[in-house]
Amino acid sequence: MGRELGLTGPRLTVLEHAALMHDIGQLSLVDPVAGGATALLPAAEQRRIALLGGAVVRRTGAGPAVAAVVERQADPYREQPLAARIVRTVNAYDDLCGEGVGGPLGALEQLRLGTGHDHQPQVVEALGRVLARGGLTPAGAG
Repeated sequence: MGRELGLTGPRLTVLEHAALMHDIGQLSLVDPVAGGATALLPAAEQRRIALLGGAVVRRTGAGPAVAAVVERQADPYREQPLAARIVRTVNAYDDLCGEGVGGPLGALEQLRLGTGHDHQPQVVEALGRVLARGGLTPAGAG
């Protein structure tokens, strides 16, 4: 996804590390999120988990840029850096695929319905191109 949207070098590395750690804030929760599907939670809870995740990432030594992406993945997309927009959209896609919304195509359609509010249209369309090439498989799909 990062390459599809023009990220290279250090910016691509930050995206990769943030993508690997994007759900780490869930480790701070007393009650786990069912199926780990944070994209289906209310916005305030998503934000709280993202901030918890950023605090954990800051302790790992992964760097402040990675922590910022993890922290900001639940912000309104117009306020996010591109890497956080990508993490948010791909995470939502993965969560939606696990919710029985019609498989990958249904999940992509749900994201398209959320463009302009929850997801940047260009990021959703880039996801569609990557999926069309077979470049991304939902975690729950095997």
